[in-house]
Amino acid sequence: MESLLDSIGAFLNGIFGLAQGGFDSVNQIMGLVIAVIATLMMPAWRSLWGTALGAALVHILIGVLRPLLDGGAVVLPDLLSLGFWMTVLALFLGYAIVIAVFFFIKTLLTGGFGRRRRVH
Repeated sequence: MESLLDSIGAFLNGIFGLAQGGFDSVNQIMGLVIAVIATLMMPAWRSLWGTALGAALVHILIGVLRPLLDGGAVVLPDLLSLGFWMTVLALFLGYAIVIAVFFFIKTLLTGGFGRRRRVH
């Protein structure tokens, strides 16, 4: 039983480390703009995971297309490397946390937190 708890603790520490890495690897201005736009587009809490995935994909896409805007060549990421997918996972977790916080604030400010839907 103790080894199971140690394994769960190690797993949660790894997830926390990935989320923190997602925050650290994001260009702050670009990340905030993506997170705010994603929050404004998110209709409900149930779409948090899809919105965070979309934000992570937009972040990767901007990273790929940014050199093109500077006059350079487009360099595609190495999709078959574990490092790329760990980066995507870290970005996903980071955006999920930030978007959840922003959406919580949005629901508090708009009065949608305690509101119930009317059933016709």
